[in-house]
Amino acid sequence: MRTSLFIAGRYLFSKKKRNAINIISSIAVLAFAVCTAALIVILSTMNGFESLIFSMYNKFNPEIKITVNEGKVFEQEKTILKLKAIKGIKNIMAVMEDNAAIRNGDYQTVCTVKGVDSTYFIKNGLNSMVVEGEGIVKQNGFNFMVLGSGIDQKINCNIGGPFSLVSLITPRRGDFNVNDIEAIKSMEIEPAGVLTLDETISNRYVFVPIEFAQELFEREHQVSSLEISLHKNANVELLINEVKKVLGNSFKVQNRLQQQASLYKMFKSEKWASYAILTFILLIAAFNALGSLTMLVIEKKDDIRTLMGMGARPSLIRNVFFSNGFLISAIGTFFGLVFGIALVVVQEKYGLVKMQGAIVENYPVKLLLNDVLLVLGTALGLGVLTGIYPAVKAMKS
Repeated sequence: MRTSLFIAGRYLFSKKKRNAINIISSIAVLAFAVCTAALIVILSTMNGFESLIFSMYNKFNPEIKITVNEGKVFEQEKTILKLKAIKGIKNIMAVMEDNAAIRNGDYQTVCTVKGVDSTYFIKNGLNSMVVEGEGIVKQNGFNFMVLGSGIDQKINCNIGGPFSLVSLITPRRGDFNVNDIEAIKSMEIEPAGVLTLDETISNRYVFVPIEFAQELFEREHQVSSLEISLHKNANVELLINEVKKVLGNSFKVQNRLQQQASLYKMFKSEKWASYAILTFILLIAAFNALGSLTMLVIEKKDDIRTLMGMGARPSLIRNVFFSNGFLISAIGTFFGLVFGIALVVVQEKYGLVKMQGAIVENYPVKLLLNDVLLVLGTALGLGVLTGIYPAVKAMKS
């Protein structure tokens, strides 16, 4: 094997002359390096965005969320009483959530009103996402509202201004005539702050005290969901199973991943699509290497005959050209990995590439060992496949 590698290296790095084959081989090495580096950078960027989005959603989504399988609401007191007996549960937060219209003067849009308790923004760490005003929904007995930044823009809200009251409007429960003015319930509330999260949340949600939401939607002592936070080191899956046993089949119990299943699938699909596209480009580089190796076999026919005359076995001839293909991919992959990993590390530490007008200042990146191994395996695997045909052809020369 050492002999075949030595001869393959001489063919690849010959200093005596530079011909078309050497140039094509060099281009193949460069193509492997560029594609490998691009794979590392793209996959790390996808990981970075996924980590960023889910870190924001993890502040918004509880560790465990309980809703009903049928209907919208359920009685909170009985359900909370059952849950308090389960060890590992740190906090249970009641939530009343439903859709309503929000109006500020001539500006109006549809939103989702989420009624929460006064500690919601502190406990979830959402105060850091408040870009204007304060993250409060109740203070000194007064009700306040925190708006998503998208809703704030749509209704041209005036946070903390002299005429800042906005109206939340929803159909009343019961049998009412469409033209009956009593069929609509409207309540005023003062905006206290603006929250910026993911675009979906920012363009949809407003937050109010849960008592205010229950009065608005006429759901006294009822909630749409319970949000549970757990003690540190608690096993989420075990607790979910225990909650399901306690509450029965009429309730849906979800972890964070299940709450955002479609978003998680979208990120994974985009990541694999990016991987497939760049792997296809890498495949083109492999074909380039295959062409140069095939030409090399034709050029080195005299060398092959000489080696065979000196007693070289066909396996040695095969290994020479197989090793040549492997060297092209291995060298390109090595430099590509080094360059790609270096770019990701520099971006992570120093933030060379900036994002304008975004939640974070720099493009997020996250390097995973699994991705590095995947790229390494893909590139070297293509290199191995590249060397098979020229090796077989050399044995028949």
